Amino acid sequence: MRFLLRDSLYAIRLLRRSPAFTSLAAAIIALGIGAATAIFSLIYGVVLNALPFRDADRLMAIWSDFSKSGGNRRAYTAPADYFDWIERSRSFAAMTAYRNTNRTLTALDHPLTPLANEVPANYFDVLGVQALRGRTFVAGEDQAGTDNVVVISYSLWKSVFNGSDDVIGKTVELDGRAVQLIGVLPPGFRTPNNAIVTPPDLWIAASFDAQRLERVQRSLVAFGRLKPGVSPAQAEAEMASISAQIAREHPQRAAAPIAWARTIREDMIGEFRGAFLLLLGAVGIMLLIACANVANLLLARAAGRAREVALRTALGASRAAIVRQMLTESVLLALIGGAAGIMVAQFSIGPLLALIPAAADLPFAENVQINLPVLAFAMGLSLLTAILFGLAPARQALHASLIESLKEGGRSRTGGREGARWRNALIVVEVGLSIVLLTGAGLMVQTFWRLSHLNLGFDASRVLNVRNSLRGATYATGEARRNHFVTAAAKLAAIPGVESVSAVSFPPPLDPIAPTHFTLAGEASDPGRDYTAYTLVVLPRYFETLRNPILSGRGITEADTADSLRVAVVTKELAHRYFADRDPVGRSIRLSGPQAGEWRIVGIAADIADSGNHPEAQPVVYLPHTQAPVGTMSFLLRTRVAPASLGSIAERTLWSTGRLMNVYRIMTLEQVVEEGRWQSRFTMILLTLFAALALILATAGIYAVISYLALQRTREIGIRMALGARPVDVLRMVTGQGVALAAVGVAFGMVASLAAGRVLASRLYGVAATDPLTLAAGSVLLLLVAAAASAGPAMRAASVAPADALRRD
Repeated sequence: MRFLLRDSLYAIRLLRRSPAFTSLAAAIIALGIGAATAIFSLIYGVVLNALPFRDADRLMAIWSDFSKSGGNRRAYTAPADYFDWIERSRSFAAMTAYRNTNRTLTALDHPLTPLANEVPANYFDVLGVQALRGRTFVAGEDQAGTDNVVVISYSLWKSVFNGSDDVIGKTVELDGRAVQLIGVLPPGFRTPNNAIVTPPDLWIAASFDAQRLERVQRSLVAFGRLKPGVSPAQAEAEMASISAQIAREHPQRAAAPIAWARTIREDMIGEFRGAFLLLLGAVGIMLLIACANVANLLLARAAGRAREVALRTALGASRAAIVRQMLTESVLLALIGGAAGIMVAQFSIGPLLALIPAAADLPFAENVQINLPVLAFAMGLSLLTAILFGLAPARQALHASLIESLKEGGRSRTGGREGARWRNALIVVEVGLSIVLLTGAGLMVQTFWRLSHLNLGFDASRVLNVRNSLRGATYATGEARRNHFVTAAAKLAAIPGVESVSAVSFPPPLDPIAPTHFTLAGEASDPGRDYTAYTLVVLPRYFETLRNPILSGRGITEADTADSLRVAVVTKELAHRYFADRDPVGRSIRLSGPQAGEWRIVGIAADIADSGNHPEAQPVVYLPHTQAPVGTMSFLLRTRVAPASLGSIAERTLWSTGRLMNVYRIMTLEQVVEEGRWQSRFTMILLTLFAALALILATAGIYAVISYLALQRTREIGIRMALGARPVDVLRMVTGQGVALAAVGVAFGMVASLAAGRVLASRLYGVAATDPLTLAAGSVLLLLVAAAASAGPAMRAASVAPADALRRD
């Protein structure tokens, strides 16, 4: 302990004597550790933190998987399948489910329509969640006639009811019906595997018994709690077996799903984990570059202190004591940089979360903060970096020659060949790792550029999106829903600055929609093939408003009434995929699901592409709202002015048409499309930032090493110039040394980039992970940077007079 205290005090004195060195090294460490800590706080808060459910590892989400038939893997479940799972499964102690819906709190000054979950009475018991205030549901409260109780979220309790305890037992009006508020959930609660971006604020006790035989329309999200001793893998296998049994018993289904079970943790954060771990790897590379830079600074400093170390050794200090002293100095330097890095991380978390849009539905974002585990990570990382960048100077001190170090002059102050090898190796590592980050950033920039300039098949500019959901008995009939949307569209079209108005059941892109299965009417379908398409319901002028051209036939018009022939417009992709060389116009398809029946194709529209990392044309069927009167539509307003400026008046206009509704998602269509690209943008921005920092650090490292080497070769340069060498020869020699080191690093980096590219491959679009142009561009950039970084020291060396150089030691 006494030795540690003595070494620490001596290290503090040494660092205080060199404020420039200490500040520079600590700043480099702070950048690396700060970035790594910020990313780790994101991973810990979202991926590693405890979930707000009892024994969360025993909870499993259960989806209907239609991926083998060309559909979604995480699709909603039909009530009949859900009840079959409950009856046949032996792996789960209990199962439950929820159904997303919108309900309006009508007895307020301004109607509020939060997202609601209709749930069985056992919902919170299966989750193992207790109410913060009041209670949750008890058995029987989900049955018809008694389903008049609700539970609310903590945020709704605070925002609408001011956090008052008097709210428990209070009667509120929901869709014009009186219900009793019986409980408030804790602030950390979140609906598991919620399939809608907006988190629910209301839970309504409801039984699904009325839909027990419904096997076509899918509306439930199911999950279950495993029995003791049953593993997730066993449950997943059993659910797949049960799915096969159900499929055999119901051969008339167009496509039978597979029950896909996975743990709640994997289901909620699986989408984010890959992106976060990728960024942690990238920031780890940047941290290694920072360590290499600091190690080079310490090597140069150790070479300058060689005589001091030799004197201490001659006076009796052991080499172990010298190494311990140097490592203590490194640890102290790392702790200073680590403390500064924690502050960097604290200021970085806000901007980091701001890069993730609300539509990404990042779970548990409120947990992303600098807490004790994150502080422990930062301190542990600081100690690890101290070892990494302290090893090289400590090893050099261990192998230094006492006699050489005590000599006045000669090559002793260069640190010897051992130090030169370390410096060169560190520069090669810096450059190589920088190439990896530059290549990764280049690939993601190209991906994002291609996604941003992708032809989506429609014009998203100057279009305002306003989502409108109808609730309550007022809109229970198709006629009421038809009248509302026709009237609302006419009122919106009368707003000054609006060019045209239409509406669609879900605006592009199509990611969140489950596809519909269909068959070809009047002709034999291929029995070995699944016919699936996305089904969208639209108002007239939809194609004109979106500028999505009709390629053949016609679009949806006012002539398509509730009493006329049921018609559909299909996309070019559907026509090509399922009709081959035949013209589908005039032919009919038979849809399953909510719009079941026969529909005559009257037109072919241009394809629209999904958003996200892998956009591609999708088969789509468009149906007129008059013939498929759904209760939720997104109005699309093409405007002559900035669309965002009309958001408030559009909302007021819709509220003027009724109160039992919800008006939300008021945003431009460009913003809707951009939300689908958040992972590409998020990864691109951070990789580019890390690559830029790595480039700066590599530049500084090359500059420092070449400056040091040029200084130590001053006498040699003087001899060369005295023997006739020109300044340009010296310039070429010194610059060439820096470029040669960089070239070795570039070669190493290109090999490493080819391996790292495989990690990025699934996130790329329109560019290969081994794209030679990207590799070449990164390599050329590093070589130019190396030449520029070496030019300054080279010019100083070339400007020294031979006589002055020869007088130096």
